[in-house]
Amino acid sequence: MNANEAILVWADEYSRMAAVYEARVVPRFEPVARLVLEAAAPRSGEMFLDIGTGTGLLARLLAPAVLPQNVVALDLADEAISVGSYRAGDAGIRNIRFEMMDSRNIVYRSRLFDGVVSNLGVPNLGYDRTFAEVHRVLKPGGRFAFSEWDAREPEGWGTVFDLLGAHGTRSPSKGLAQVREARAVTRGDEEARALREPDRVTAALEASGFAQVEVSTKSFETLFRSLDDLLGFVAAWGWPDRELAEMGPEGRRAFDAALEGRLGGRLGPGGIADDWTIHVYTARP
Repeated sequence: MNANEAILVWADEYSRMAAVYEARVVPRFEPVARLVLEAAAPRSGEMFLDIGTGTGLLARLLAPAVLPQNVVALDLADEAISVGSYRAGDAGIRNIRFEMMDSRNIVYRSRLFDGVVSNLGVPNLGYDRTFAEVHRVLKPGGRFAFSEWDAREPEGWGTVFDLLGAHGTRSPSKGLAQVREARAVTRGDEEARALREPDRVTAALEASGFAQVEVSTKSFETLFRSLDDLLGFVAAWGWPDRELAEMGPEGRRAFDAALEGRLGGRLGPGGIADDWTIHVYTARP
């Protein structure tokens, strides 16, 4: 499996889980999206592009600030686009145009947008092409604001990932086998790992023509009510849901026992806290 094939597998997974992702993941990502919004500093009448929009959280936050202008929101996951359109319409937001599009090949003319944003949506593979495309479609004086994870994986979901690998089925379905292969491509790719390192992201932005890059690092303490709440959050990303579904009763019992052993001691009256470190970038041509 090559990088392009892996990206399409991930897009299919996000499509499959779009409604669950919107319910279980998006509310926890809103504080991060608000940091990106602050960094982008949108103004009335400016045209913005949101890449890797997912179900449209950042686009929905951005849209009222740029009225009467539009936000164009792109993603490769068609069902995520559908969920995003529904959520925006249900909220009475009419100035978002959702489109199924690869952010590595933005089919818009050069120097069109006042700003480009992304909330944890820059593609892991081929993001140098995304940066070049963003630079191309930005107006002179525009800005590109986006968030990305730190290289240190949060302990909570990092533990879940480890245990899924240890207790997952040895006879996966075709779908799970494809997802495992896509994950191996992503996690084994040096470029993908570099996306979590500010110095290397800054260098990639500068290589794409951005002359001014600022990085702000923020930490969040995210609370999950229980281990099941944490597991539901992680499963909403797609591949963990497949792993759990195919684990079998004996494997699932062993997984649950191991998860309790690793993280149960961290449960307090309010649940279990997970520390997230996020980098917010602001780049100008």
